[in-house]
Amino acid sequence: MSLPVIVIGFGGHGQVVAAALRAAGENVLAATDLDPARLVSEHGNLEIITDEELLKRYGPEKVRLISGIGSIWPTDPSSARVLSIEKFKALGYQFTGVRHPFTWIAPSAELADTSQIHAGAIVQPGAIIGSFSIINSRASVDHDCCLEALCHIGPGVTLSGNVKVGAGSHLGTGSTVVQGVTLGKHCFVAAGATVVRDVAAGEYVRGVPAVAFDPSHSRSDRR
Repeated sequence: MSLPVIVIGFGGHGQVVAAALRAAGENVLAATDLDPARLVSEHGNLEIITDEELLKRYGPEKVRLISGIGSIWPTDPSSARVLSIEKFKALGYQFTGVRHPFTWIAPSAELADTSQIHAGAIVQPGAIIGSFSIINSRASVDHDCCLEALCHIGPGVTLSGNVKVGAGSHLGTGSTVVQGVTLGKHCFVAAGATVVRDVAAGEYVRGVPAVAFDPSHSRSDRR
């Protein structure tokens, strides 16, 4: 029998994670929030607790954890998403992923156990999805794509075949990457962009076709 699950981080993405877990028939015990001002006793019949309360109540042998922290920028080692995962792993906790029942995943696709595949997503044959990567609602990952760890593929994103996405990259809502393109580590693709060329590690792109931009001059692309 599988251990119950606690969601680590209960912002907007955490709510999506909790809903997907319940749709998949998982027992979701609680969720954590790091900001005491946001804590409430219940949220849709889900108890919200602090990390400290989690540690007091539930040892590593009693629960599994799942990351509820999404991203709006590329994920690097200093991000809250990574720090929370590493914190609990160091304490002996095991993380899990989720597969919403309203997805289609090809039998030949390779998915890390901690990856998240949300409602309406499609993962085609030969695709590889790395650890802690997120394929968000209605996103499409076509044949032979390869996503490294900690990528966040936003809602409605389309990856054509043979696309490679480096670790920690963020692809914004509704963006498109054409066949055979490679994105380096920690890339950022703005919402609605169409990527038709390779993108270097750490590069930020937007527009149709996508071109590089300086994120310090454009806070509106944080999505």
